[in-house]
Amino acid sequence: MSFYNWLTENLILPFSDFALDYSIATHLKFLQQSQWWSTEELKQYQNEKLRAVIKHAYENVPYYRDLFEERKLTPGDIKTTEDLLKLPILTKAIIRRNFPHYIVAKNIPKKQMMPMASSGSTGEPLQYYITKDAYCFNLACIIRGWYWFGFRLGDRYIKLSQNPREGIKNKVIDLVHRCDYVLSQSLTQEDIAEIVQRIRSSKAKTIRGYPSTLYVLADYIKKNGVTDIKPFAVTTTGEILFPHMRKLIESQFNCPVFDAYSGEGGANVFECTTHEAYHISAEYAFTELIQNGERIDTEGKGEVVSTNFWNYAVPFIRYNVKDVAVLGNRKCSCGRGLPVLERIEGRDSDILVTPSGKHLIVHFFTGYFEWVDTVEQFQVVQEEPDKITLKLIPNDKFDEEARSKIEKDVSGYIGDDVHLEIQIVDAIPLTPSGKRRFVISEVNREGRQ
Repeated sequence: MSFYNWLTENLILPFSDFALDYSIATHLKFLQQSQWWSTEELKQYQNEKLRAVIKHAYENVPYYRDLFEERKLTPGDIKTTEDLLKLPILTKAIIRRNFPHYIVAKNIPKKQMMPMASSGSTGEPLQYYITKDAYCFNLACIIRGWYWFGFRLGDRYIKLSQNPREGIKNKVIDLVHRCDYVLSQSLTQEDIAEIVQRIRSSKAKTIRGYPSTLYVLADYIKKNGVTDIKPFAVTTTGEILFPHMRKLIESQFNCPVFDAYSGEGGANVFECTTHEAYHISAEYAFTELIQNGERIDTEGKGEVVSTNFWNYAVPFIRYNVKDVAVLGNRKCSCGRGLPVLERIEGRDSDILVTPSGKHLIVHFFTGYFEWVDTVEQFQVVQEEPDKITLKLIPNDKFDEEARSKIEKDVSGYIGDDVHLEIQIVDAIPLTPSGKRRFVISEVNREGRQ
């Protein structure tokens, strides 16, 4: 550990917690210990946290009070995670329909709530609140996951992101934590070359980004014979990391890739150095997999359903994020007691390529529609290299002005060499597996799998 690592962990992080009314350092210290707990110790902790959040939701959230009364339940009926089966699945549609008047806790001060937005893997925008403490605990879980592959606070790293970095506060945070924030929203050949050059000139130990973005960069690196990029590790999240993607990224960045997964309200999961499975941050949320309406207890594939122990602003109790994963029934050889997932199968996102060679990353669309309150659902379909159809399910706020703005913004992103057609539809069909793909390429390209 360098002096700057020690300084960041022991002085800078605690001071920033004090200045921002955060609690990251305290939670990180706890999580560094709890990861080695036994299965029984984790279960006991989860059940204690569950009883507390159930009691809070019943007493302070109108939606849950009415739900319990309709089912003739009391908080005392939910003592363990097994008892959660008495409650129905919470969906994105339910939260949206009841937000904010009916599903936000009445006893949480506004200053303790942070607005959040997500569209997840389903293409359905969602806005909600999270408490500061929940935000901090979740961030501590993320930092712990980074520590598993050797990263330490204070290490220089590159973050590839689809969202512009705005505000003095964020820029100061990046400076202090030695983050080189790189906007990778537009991936023309010129953009790719510039990003690769920034990576080459950086002394970053770690590079973080979406698999699709890193895959595009790795392809460019290979084709242009770049050999001097050697970070300590690459970390991926947000999409499925397919085996062919991992192989190319690792070969061109000359380091291992560590994948991670998260969904709004749910536990983050990370690979450790064994790469045997994904460890679930069980201290933050209880994760169950549901197949055909039944919980999978040992191993198998199902939809990820999460019960959050920390977000008292909008309690996520049995929330279905609509991602699919495979549950593991073994312990990782690293010795951590956390439960594991074998695979993540619910983030199947395509890379769209225009005739000019511009790569359209799916997270532009998800990031854009997170804050569009006139559209219920969307789907992007590329039928031909020069033709993209944007399907929209509008709500009653949608009008010609909203349509024109969406058309202008999306057309500006995809470029002049692609014709954009907007279709207003009543429904977006699911795939045979029950998933809703929100970006689809029907264009055959060499190397696609």
